[in-house]
Amino acid sequence: MSADLRILVVSPVPSHPPNQGNAARILAFGRELQLRGAALDYLYYGMEGLTNDQRTAMSAFWHRFFFLASSPNKRPSHASRWGIDDWCPEELCNTVKELARTHRYDAIVVNYVWMSRVLVDLDIPCKVIDTHDLFSDRHKMLEENDLDPRWFFTSVDEERKGFARADVVIGIQDNEAARIRSMQEAGQGEGHAVGQRAQVVTVGHIIAPHFLLGYRKAEAFFQFGYLGSANPWNVRSVRALDAALMAETREPLGWALAGTICRRELHLKSGPYKMGLVDTLADFYRNVDCVINPMIGGTGLKIKTVEALSFGNPVIGTLDAFEGMPANHALHALATVDDMLEAMKDYRSIPALRAEVLRASRELYFHYMADVSQQYDALAALLRKGDAGAAADRLAAGRHALGQIAPEAQPVVRARNRMVRSDPA
Repeated sequence: MSADLRILVVSPVPSHPPNQGNAARILAFGRELQLRGAALDYLYYGMEGLTNDQRTAMSAFWHRFFFLASSPNKRPSHASRWGIDDWCPEELCNTVKELARTHRYDAIVVNYVWMSRVLVDLDIPCKVIDTHDLFSDRHKMLEENDLDPRWFFTSVDEERKGFARADVVIGIQDNEAARIRSMQEAGQGEGHAVGQRAQVVTVGHIIAPHFLLGYRKAEAFFQFGYLGSANPWNVRSVRALDAALMAETREPLGWALAGTICRRELHLKSGPYKMGLVDTLADFYRNVDCVINPMIGGTGLKIKTVEALSFGNPVIGTLDAFEGMPANHALHALATVDDMLEAMKDYRSIPALRAEVLRASRELYFHYMADVSQQYDALAALLRKGDAGAAADRLAAGRHALGQIAPEAQPVVRARNRMVRSDPA
C-alpha cells in the first residue's frame, strides 16, 4: 500500500449495499478514513452471504476485498446467553493473522465486540473495536418490551472481556462511550486485571449533504414517510404509530412506508402506501415531505434519522429517534407516539411550523456533521499513533467547537486454500 495508514477492517456483515444501518455505518467509516489518507482492506466474514453484485461493489470500494464464508454458529456456551466468542470461529482468527503477516497493517478495526476474538495474540500495532451498539443484557431489554430476543446478546462480564482486547473502543454516541467506560471501571473494581482498559472514544456517523450536492427535491407526493429495516424495534415502533393513527377520529394522516420493513407482515390498519425497497434512497426522500421516526426504545444511534437529515427533509421524531444528536427542537424530542401523532397534525395544519422544522432539521444536520468530522480527524491521528493524548482530547471535546465551524466548510479467509480475494488494479 502506498498510503501512510494501512488498516484492515473485519466485519460479519457486508458494506454493500448500505440498505441497513450497520452497512451504512461501515461504508461511511471507511470513506471518512480514506479521505484522511488511509488505505483500508476489508475482510467480510459472510454471515449474510455474498452476491456477485456485492463482490463487485466491495472490490471497487475497498483497497483489497477478502471473503471468508461463515460457518454455522455452535450452541451457546452459556445457558441463557451467548459467550463473547461464540460467533467468532478460530478459522476467522487464523485468517486475520495470515493477512496481518502478509500486509503488515498499522491498525485493525473490528466491527462488533463479539468479533473481538480476532484481536487475541494479533501482531498489529493498534487494535480497534467499533461497537455499533452494546450487547450486554440486550435480551432482557427486549423481553421487557415484549420482543423476541434475536441476534447476539451476552452478559456484562463477557462484553467487558471483549473490550479488554482492544487498544481503542469506539462508541457511536457519547452515552454509549460513557457506559463502556463505566463497565471497564466496574470490572477493575471487581478484581479484574488492572491495565486491561481500552481507550474509549466517540465517533458518530457522517453522511454527505445530499441536498447541497446535486440532489433536487421535487414536490413531495406524500406528506409523511418512514424508511427503515425490519429489526424488532422498528417493527414495534411502526405498529405503535399505526395504532395511534387508527385512534384518530378526524381526517386520517396519509403516510408512506419503505425499506426492508415492508417485507414483514405488519398488518397496518392505517393504510400506509408501501413503497417497498426503493432503487435509491433519493427515490424515497424526494417523494416524501416530512420524514417521521416514531422510535420507541432501541439502542444505538438511529442512522436513519441522520440519513433523513442529510437529504434535507424536515424530520419529526421521538427522543429515542434523536438519541446521540444535539437536538434542541421540540419536534425532535417527542416523548411518546401519541405526542408524535399530535406533532404530525400540527405539522400538516401550520405552515409556519413546517418552515421552522425544516430550518431546525438542517441546522441540526450541520452541527452534528461538524462534530463528527472532528471526531474522524482525531481518530485518524490516533490510529497513526502520533500524539495519541492530544487526539483523544480532541475526540472527547469535539462538540465544544461546534459553533466555530461554518456549515459550508464541513466535508460536504477461510484457510489459505479457501480464501477469496480481490486485489485493486
